[in-house]
Amino acid sequence: STYSLVDYREAETVASDFREIARRASAIDATLPLAKRDAFFELVMYPAAAASVVTDLQVIAGRNRLYAAQGRASANALAMQASELFTYDAALAHSYQARAGGKWDEMMSQTHLGYTAWYDPPRNIMPAVSRIQVPDAPEMGVAVEGSEVASRGGMRLSLPALDAFEKRTRYVEVFNRGEARFHFTVAASEPWITLSAEEGDVGADKRIEVGARWDQVPRGIQQATLTISGPGERKVTVIVPVVNRETTPPPGFVETGGVVSIEAEHYSRAVAAPGREWLRVPDLGRTLGAMTTLPVDAPPADGMRLEYAMNLYDAGMVAVHAILAPTQKIQPGPGLRYAISFDDEPPQVVNVHADESREHWSRTVLDGVTELTTRHVVAKPGPHVLKYWALDPGVVLEKLVVDAGGMKPSYLGPPESPRVP
Repeated sequence: STYSLVDYREAETVASDFREIARRASAIDATLPLAKRDAFFELVMYPAAAASVVTDLQVIAGRNRLYAAQGRASANALAMQASELFTYDAALAHSYQARAGGKWDEMMSQTHLGYTAWYDPPRNIMPAVSRIQVPDAPEMGVAVEGSEVASRGGMRLSLPALDAFEKRTRYVEVFNRGEARFHFTVAASEPWITLSAEEGDVGADKRIEVGARWDQVPRGIQQATLTISGPGERKVTVIVPVVNRETTPPPGFVETGGVVSIEAEHYSRAVAAPGREWLRVPDLGRTLGAMTTLPVDAPPADGMRLEYAMNLYDAGMVAVHAILAPTQKIQPGPGLRYAISFDDEPPQVVNVHADESREHWSRTVLDGVTELTTRHVVAKPGPHVLKYWALDPGVVLEKLVVDAGGMKPSYLGPPESPRVP
């Protein structure tokens, strides 16, 4: 449950990224002479493959428990797949120990699955999975992106909005609660809604990508519906909100889904104090990279900041989540500080080390980031400039997320918002 199984396609994206890393490592391995392959396996192939397998195992176990709660027949197949991955993980470790004539015997033997505290369990423990009883007769269920709730019929579900600036599709999943296959159809209320499939046969699960022909979508905020029909005259209605703004906003990030998510290095303007500079650190952190200031032993600077132009569609309270690298206190005093402001409002100063509780420290260690939040009142909709002020050296910014009321639970935060150049 670390990565969200329903929001932002987070779990499946992370697992897919790991599988791609493992695939690339395997492709390189196949080109190497035999004499080089043991060393490559130790340094590259095993870390890539093992990370991919363990990530897949955890995500599939999480999806199994979700599918079991939804009554999906495919939950049982996922339980079996998790068991196979658990076995393969052990085989990978044994392969490591047998390489190079046993040179690395007992390496990778420490348990790594089943931790519930800082100390290791006596043996690897497979993540918990669930199995369900499945009737012979077919029964249609429907689930949608962004929700753990599944419908049996007579219930209206709602997709996250399609947005002309994102141009991302959303998915609907038609699934089976029984053994026998069934046929389904999908009908859209508007001709400009696109579907990856309008009908099909379902044995386990069928994902349908829902999009729009944006050159045909009327301007403004629309609402389409999908009617999904299956066996036993069951029908499920899915609401599809559609946002196609009347005008193109000025340059900057665009709020979609009630959120503006920004990678730190994608600033609109960087202001550096005399004798200071901004440093981009690629690949540092959990997403794209990070920004920090140089030199690290400089005193606090006046006016040093990063500015992020954005467009918000409503006035009112917003929360700004700053995701930082978990820096220790590198100087005497109350702690390292940064500040956040919108436009010309007075900056809100944040002490990164103000919370000295064990709970905060534990969360920082587990997540590999410090996440802190400020709240601001936006006086009017339209273009704004979010300012991140560098007050002390040593603070490393990875990401900023402006929650205007739409942020969903996730580990890595929403993917980066679209940007008008």
